[in-house]
Amino acid sequence: MKKRRYILLALLSLVVLGSCKGNTSESEKVSEGSVSHTSTGDSVPVERTITWYGADDIVITIGDEFTLLDGVRAVDTVDGDLEVVVADDDYFDSYYVSQYTIKYEATNSAGTKSTKYRMVQVVKGCNVFNGNFAMGKTYWRFDTPGGQGTFNVVNEEAVFSFTDTGSEAWSLQLYQQPGITFNAGRTYEMTFIAKSEKGRSISAGFENYNGFAMLIPGYPAMVLTSEFQTYSAIYTADADYASVKPVLYLGRGLDIDGTASKANPLDLVVDDIKVREIILPAEEKRPVFSNAGPVTVYTGDQFEALPPVTAADYKGNDISDRIERIGAIPDSIAAVTRMLVSYRVTDEEGNFNYVNRSVSYQLARDNPYNLINGEFNNGLQGWVRDVNQTNGTGAADFIDNEDGTVTVDITNGSNDNWHIQFYQSNVSIQAGKIYRVTLIAKASVERKVTIEISNPAQSYSRVATKLISLTTEYQTFLLEFKSTVTCLAKFSLLLGAQGANQVILDKFDNDMITADEATTIDLRDYEPYEVINGDFKYGYYGWTQEMTHGAEVNFIADQANEQIKIDVITPGTANWHVQVNQDGKTFTEGVTYVMTVKASALASTVITMEVTNNNGETVLARNDITLTTTLTDYTMEFTPSQTFTLGKCALLLGMSDVTTITVKNVMIGIKG
Repeated sequence: MKKRRYILLALLSLVVLGSCKGNTSESEKVSEGSVSHTSTGDSVPVERTITWYGADDIVITIGDEFTLLDGVRAVDTVDGDLEVVVADDDYFDSYYVSQYTIKYEATNSAGTKSTKYRMVQVVKGCNVFNGNFAMGKTYWRFDTPGGQGTFNVVNEEAVFSFTDTGSEAWSLQLYQQPGITFNAGRTYEMTFIAKSEKGRSISAGFENYNGFAMLIPGYPAMVLTSEFQTYSAIYTADADYASVKPVLYLGRGLDIDGTASKANPLDLVVDDIKVREIILPAEEKRPVFSNAGPVTVYTGDQFEALPPVTAADYKGNDISDRIERIGAIPDSIAAVTRMLVSYRVTDEEGNFNYVNRSVSYQLARDNPYNLINGEFNNGLQGWVRDVNQTNGTGAADFIDNEDGTVTVDITNGSNDNWHIQFYQSNVSIQAGKIYRVTLIAKASVERKVTIEISNPAQSYSRVATKLISLTTEYQTFLLEFKSTVTCLAKFSLLLGAQGANQVILDKFDNDMITADEATTIDLRDYEPYEVINGDFKYGYYGWTQEMTHGAEVNFIADQANEQIKIDVITPGTANWHVQVNQDGKTFTEGVTYVMTVKASALASTVITMEVTNNNGETVLARNDITLTTTLTDYTMEFTPSQTFTLGKCALLLGMSDVTTITVKNVMIGIKG
């Protein structure tokens, strides 16, 4: 594709209305927007004026379709329209934010030259930087959290090759870091051109950069052809967003995308990415859609069998035949995901409206609480592979083995366990019910892995966790828990922060059990603010054990003495790099709570008692305590200024000396 970044010359029609004969003498008078002069000689003196039009100062948004000579005219009272040239473009580039001073010139038939200066200011607005890739990869980031591929810029076009598109559209992403601003109630559209010789799909959307939350509820899988075509995503902001991330989702959307492999790389080319605000007509003039609400389906056939979406104009006339549908629905999926279909229509008067329809895609489960394909008989179906390269440096391949196992080949473990995850979402659990998670796994070296069950609806607060130690031989691990919430949970294996190695999985599933079947579970009832198993009668049940950023400790459950021990081998560089904690607590406004810790250490060392909300966003109380060789009670009071439902209590051990710490109990109660 040929691009023009600098426009130096345009030829307007030259209309010669008259001429003067004989010897000519001139006198010039310069005024804003015009040049006047008088011609004398054998003929009657003629007053001539050159007047400028369309050259007022202007502010444009980066990437707008704009050329320096569009609409600019210089008109002579005798010659009419003159040829206008850009004498100096000040290195103008509509894809680069700056203020430019443009110099225009025009000369009439009498040889009189008129000059006009114009300021053109290019501002960021809601558009992206370098959307035409004229500056290569600058401002763009290619992220591969669940797939494999390459990104290059060739002839000012973004060129991709994918050997693994992962299990969901977000498994491969192209996005910008700086962020743009959206205002509540305003509508924005991202447009781009794309093509693929293999006919694969692409999706697009916006995310809240501060919360990593999708703003458009799903992935519109748009089918590409071998020729460039224009594609788009539209969103009306439901709030003010100070930092929005425009994203192209390049992972698996349609069945064709799932064919990507090292032997069959899939191509994709993208160019001219733009974001602009679009103005919808007054609400009473907008077309109205019917049958376009969110739906849940298991196959593409189910979606296609739904009642068709219809539209009517504001007068009630049926305009369904004008609807344009954006986004295709796959016949099969590799993981539970949200697709999206966008319907757009314009009535005969030019009134435009759209609706984004969320399509929740499900895979069949034997029971709502079971995991899909828990024994990996169908390879990676149902499983999500997440390698975080935004917050870390993780790198891993997920391999479907012929013997019905899955290998996670980790080449970079990053510095936190959640930077590499293997998980399923939308697993139904109920408050008060008891569940047993079974994991059969081994590793190429001895290493630790965390089993985590969390609640996405409450900022991924943890329902249950267990830190396990893998060896080079298969072991069976059980995690039993009594759920404190009813939710669609996320069941995860956290595999990061353990260097380069391989983890081999033979089974990962969840079942419901009875209280009589439970073996290592605390069935006592607790108040919402209380610490579960704070006397460690059941070892680490109810507690999360964490070590990150190079810290190395052994978490020892001394159930015979109803206590835990933390053997600190290598401390971290911050207190939170090693911790034991519980979250999901409720702390009520105005109530005074007392946190009590009974602990000791083989050598005098400092640890931290801490109570926060929402995994650390608000610190309610924090106290450094010095442990000695004598078991001692330490207390800390706090009174929340508002009610928190995601409270977290923790012991932070990351700055401890090399020693062994014994914790006899951790309690939270109401003062008095």
